[in-house]
Amino acid sequence: MTTKIAVIGDADTVVGFRLAGILKATISSDSTTARTALSGYAQDQEVFLVIITERLAEQIRDTIEEISAKPYPVIVEIPDKRGRLEERENPLRRLVKRAIGVELEGF
Repeated sequence: MTTKIAVIGDADTVVGFRLAGILKATISSDSTTARTALSGYAQDQEVFLVIITERLAEQIRDTIEEISAKPYPVIVEIPDKRGRLEERENPLRRLVKRAIGVELEGF
């Protein structure tokens, strides 16, 4: 089995990841495209990690929660070119808490 990374985001984010060698990438500016792409990547047995921009993730939170109930793919949210969303729980912290069952201080 080949493991791959997929990315969903605005054009600048996706182009950057494509330049880094990630070929499974979807440019999206709306919830419909993002939801369709994420659902497709979740069904792809080769994809183990999906990177999505925070702004798109907020628009499809219900789909992310549903897919995150399974072990794979792992979904990681990153800021887009406009920067980080304010007053949000760190998604990496949430992943660590889910994986080990405890929250780490200073993380």
